[in-house]
Amino acid sequence: MQKQPIYAELADALIREIHEGVHPVGALLPTELEIAAKQKISRSTARAALNRLVSLGLVTRQKGVGTRVSATKPGAYGASTSTMEELAHFGAATHREVQGTKEVVADEELARSLGCRPGSRWIDVSVIRTEPGAVAPPICWTDNYIATEFGAVASEIGTFPGLIAELIAQRYGTEVDEVQQIIRPALLDAGIARAIAAQPGEPTLEIIRRYLSAGRIIYISVSQHPGDRFDYRMSLKRQARS
Repeated sequence: MQKQPIYAELADALIREIHEGVHPVGALLPTELEIAAKQKISRSTARAALNRLVSLGLVTRQKGVGTRVSATKPGAYGASTSTMEELAHFGAATHREVQGTKEVVADEELARSLGCRPGSRWIDVSVIRTEPGAVAPPICWTDNYIATEFGAVASEIGTFPGLIAELIAQRYGTEVDEVQQIIRPALLDAGIARAIAAQPGEPTLEIIRRYLSAGRIIYISVSQHPGDRFDYRMSLKRQARS
């Protein structure tokens, strides 16, 4: 697993302190120089860590005043706010049923599919999504590839209602600041088809989401949605010229 940059490690430590109330909303964080001296790092590294907190919506920076805590949780995802909110709602409104957990090493084929490095190690938690109390067939099959350093969350996935990225943040203090999404057609293989009451070879909508923290992938989900059980909608609005 790629080592996290020093500025990202420092940012995550500051995020944990904000979560824990060490730096409450309204309080000023130490200055770049103070952080650099305490951590024995360069001022530019300290600045990069504080700028990451700004990008997450946790602090504001004002020249001559300092870095002030403005929130205890990261803000919404930029251009994909509505989509991410829908993802969170989807997680709360449906139920995960764990089908299996195993450690995998990405070979060339899996690495190409996931967009990760060949030889990287992951904990793969396979789940099906169902609607609580419904008699309808499962909504989808999802393979959740979690970086092994965060693998302890695997045992909680079946009972945690929110996004797995949120679970990782709660347990490890590692915040996701980017989600890359790929949607493409695929065909269901026989094993997955049986598990979700579909036909082998049936067209499916495959959705891959890569969750990144400071540029490194910490978690990847690959979902298979039979064509008659899912649709993806997006609205584009014309904006006035400035």
